[in-house]
Amino acid sequence: MNKFLLALLSGLLLAFSWPSSGIFPLIFIGFVPLFIIETEAENGKQIFCFSFFAFFLFNLITTYWIYNATIFGVVAAILVNSILMAATFWLFFKIKKLTSNRLGYFFFIVLWISMEYLHLNWDLSWPWLTLGNVFATYPFIIQWYEFTGFLGGSLWVILINLLLFYFYKNKRSKKLFLCILLIFIFPIVISSIMYFNFETNDDNYLDVLIIQPNVDPYSDKFVTNYESQLEDFIVLAKKGLSKETDLLIGPETALVEQIWEDDNNSYEKTHSIALFKELQKQYPNLNIIVGASTYRLFSPNEKKSSTARKIRDEVFYDIYNSAIYISNTGFVDIYHKTKLVPGVEKMPFPRLLDPLAKLAVNLGGISGSLGSINYINSFKVNHKIVSPLICYESIYGEMALGPTNLVAVITNDGWWKKTAGFKQHLHYSRLRAIEQRKSVIRSANTGISAVINARGDIIKQSLWDEAVYLSEKVNTNNQVTFYSHFGDYIGRICSFISAIILIVTFVNQRLQV
Repeated sequence: MNKFLLALLSGLLLAFSWPSSGIFPLIFIGFVPLFIIETEAENGKQIFCFSFFAFFLFNLITTYWIYNATIFGVVAAILVNSILMAATFWLFFKIKKLTSNRLGYFFFIVLWISMEYLHLNWDLSWPWLTLGNVFATYPFIIQWYEFTGFLGGSLWVILINLLLFYFYKNKRSKKLFLCILLIFIFPIVISSIMYFNFETNDDNYLDVLIIQPNVDPYSDKFVTNYESQLEDFIVLAKKGLSKETDLLIGPETALVEQIWEDDNNSYEKTHSIALFKELQKQYPNLNIIVGASTYRLFSPNEKKSSTARKIRDEVFYDIYNSAIYISNTGFVDIYHKTKLVPGVEKMPFPRLLDPLAKLAVNLGGISGSLGSINYINSFKVNHKIVSPLICYESIYGEMALGPTNLVAVITNDGWWKKTAGFKQHLHYSRLRAIEQRKSVIRSANTGISAVINARGDIIKQSLWDEAVYLSEKVNTNNQVTFYSHFGDYIGRICSFISAIILIVTFVNQRLQV
């Protein structure tokens, strides 16, 4: 068969299965053409080239919209993702040749999951196209994510693809067909039962007001002065506020004022925070979570972070993408975004690439990266724990782990303009709701803001490109799911098995030399 056409078919099947307008069942046959190529390939070079073409097409069609924010980012994301996926297929081909068909195909399953797990945890992390994300618009078929997380979805996809390939190669065995049908239908049946029998306690809730300011990040946000933007935000908020409102939430970088953190908490006296505290005098029950860029100056003898930037000799500072929490008790807390976007918010592999970056761009400091922390700082809102996730963080299942009653996503999806990107980002939050069995409240600068229940249903949402508020009584609960407790355990197990197979294969080959 024509290998180029098979690779083309594979890339198109994978791409047109993807949310938000894709047909998800296509994902279950997306790898079959590549498996056919693998059986007919003459060498590893052929496998890498044809699989790279298929995965490049997949990445290009599904994530082309990144170019609106950064040309470098779209090129890097598509190339790195395609190379990583193709390298996985190449390694599977090599191990299969050195061992056996059965071990080779088993290795592909654990190796692919290992690759996706790696992509969650290294400096070039871009897990947007993790296969388990493909079901984000169909929460009723993946309620079992509360046990497996989204990597369980990836495992389901790969397993069915392999079985369908076996079905194709083994002259359409009826027994195998029934096995495939069972593996496809059983998780959906179980999920449907879980979905329609899921119950929440409506007595536990927070009265939430979500603000979507709709400030264009390209033409207005960083041009219009911060006072007028803040005034517009508060005017919009007052239209929806009541004495019963527990929580007001605003999007990523809603506050444009430069807010400097220090040990004396003087940032609490900044204009933006002071104005919010004035608002709380009118609404004493009100707590506020809002996004901002915050800055921290290092004292002369203090150890500098790896991301510190220089103002002048011996004077350094850090910049953070932050969520600011203003409690109705007057207490102010700050969470710094932990998962930073590679190439945009942080320089990957800083020891290697920072010197190159300094030659290209005069960033005036040690690094062009934003500062970050290594833990989630949850906020306590009226005895309920709210976990903030800033933009990109909401595509990581483990970012929402830990004790929490509600997940709050703040984002600025306007960078991607009106493309598939902001829709996909919204639907990925539905996966976090199912994994944690927690409601998700989502404030986006230009859209889509939403309230998502613990089944992954969108119960209220805004439109794109509108200034609007959403008011809702949002369920909170103390449930701890299996995934909440163990996180991405499937990825860790598969990585361990992959390493064992690689080591054993390598040792056997060395002994035979």
